[in-house]
Amino acid sequence: MWVVTGRRRVALAAQRWYSSSGPPMAPPGSPPPYWGQPLSDPYTPPPRQIKPASEYVKKTPINKGVCIVPQGELWVVERLGKYSKTLEPGLAFLIPFVDRIAYVHSSKEQAQEIPNQSAITKDNVVVNIDGILFMKIDDAKKASYNVENPIHSLLNVAQTTMRSEIGKLTLDRLFEERSTLNMHIRAAIAIDAESWGIQCKRYEIRDIQVSDIVRKSMDLQAEADRKRRKNVLESEGDRDAMSNRAAGEQKAKELLAEAEKVAMVKRAEAEAEKMRLMSEAQAAAIKTVAESIKMNRNAEEAMRLEVAKKYLESFGNLAKTTNTVVLPANMQDPSAMISSAMSVYNTLSRTTAPIIAASTEAAPVQATPPEVAPAKVEQTWTPEMSHPPPPLQ
Repeated sequence: MWVVTGRRRVALAAQRWYSSSGPPMAPPGSPPPYWGQPLSDPYTPPPRQIKPASEYVKKTPINKGVCIVPQGELWVVERLGKYSKTLEPGLAFLIPFVDRIAYVHSSKEQAQEIPNQSAITKDNVVVNIDGILFMKIDDAKKASYNVENPIHSLLNVAQTTMRSEIGKLTLDRLFEERSTLNMHIRAAIAIDAESWGIQCKRYEIRDIQVSDIVRKSMDLQAEADRKRRKNVLESEGDRDAMSNRAAGEQKAKELLAEAEKVAMVKRAEAEAEKMRLMSEAQAAAIKTVAESIKMNRNAEEAMRLEVAKKYLESFGNLAKTTNTVVLPANMQDPSAMISSAMSVYNTLSRTTAPIIAASTEAAPVQATPPEVAPAKVEQTWTPEMSHPPPPLQ
């Protein structure tokens, strides 16, 4: 229970309550955090700010003549109000009442938090951003006499620089180029920090917050972008598939055409080889027949008989190959047909006798096409079909 004995005690009690780690709800009977806020609302702490400048200044020790400087500190000594020297860690001797320890600085690397602050991007979007600055004091003399409270001043410079750099970028680029933004802020801070004896190690943006409306619009934009990438990937996949199928069909047609070409070449070579072998065989047969006729007297009669036999067989097969048949006038007289065949043979004998004689005398036998003799036979005996054949000799 809260006991109210006076306005002063109530105010102090409320201040202790809100500064402690108690529950977020204000207790019954305590004053509201600010005028007009109901007691049922949770307590919202004010935005964080940079600490006062006095909190960044270390308390200076009293000169007792013998001083021990701790590790990680730098002491600036003044003699009669003027800079004298900088004491490093270890034992040091000073003159009392003459020397005075004016400033104490930490030589260790420090991580200074830059509080959350509002900034406006290039596309007029308000963002809340905070960061951390890693720094180290290298020159205690510059840090003491070139600027008043160097750490506090450097943090203020970091805040203003961060606002100016964010104003150069849009919201989308702000999330994409965080590392580039850190480098630009550090480079801008390092110019002032060098003259103050401070070395800026690095600067890191810790958190970027936007309003709920901007966050919802960003979610919708991201969803639309994902759908667009999905459609693009699907269309590219279909395009690649069609291209691959077309390339496959083209390759198959090329291989098929190549195979047909090879097959035609092989068939042509086989046909040429067949014709060559047939010509050689026919030439050999003609040579053999010519030699047999020359050596045997009765061979000529046998040839006549064979020609008559072939003539009759060809005439019998004539009706099987075509519907139009040219018949001789004397179909009932076989002797006349035989006489016609023998007359054809005699004509051929008189025509080819010098050729056969010359071929037997020559060393190489020249192959003649098989189509020459039948063509002459057709031109010879066809006109004779309408006349009676001569008698057999």
